[in-house]
Amino acid sequence: MADSYELPRLMARLKLQVRRQLNQSVDLARLSRDPDYMRQRLAELEDQAADEELLVLILRLRELLSPPEPAVLPAAQATQASGPDSAASRPAFRDYRFGARAW
Repeated sequence: MADSYELPRLMARLKLQVRRQLNQSVDLARLSRDPDYMRQRLAELEDQAADEELLVLILRLRELLSPPEPAVLPAAQATQASGPDSAASRPAFRDYRFGARAW
């Protein structure tokens, strides 16, 4: 995050816009601490929002507040990466016995 005040500024803007446009309240402390509440509340607000700025703000906050999802390898790649022919077990040099396309 480039600006240390970006997240608090966006959260304050969300609270004010939701109050003005939807006449609802948002618990900012719970929004920043509880991921389930954050997902549920932002989804509700996204469905009710009719303003583009509010939608962009919701999407931006969801991006900033959501924990990063771990990269999941497909099952075939996961077993292949941990198998006996993994990169860790191969030598560091290239073997050119079978031509350039054998790699």
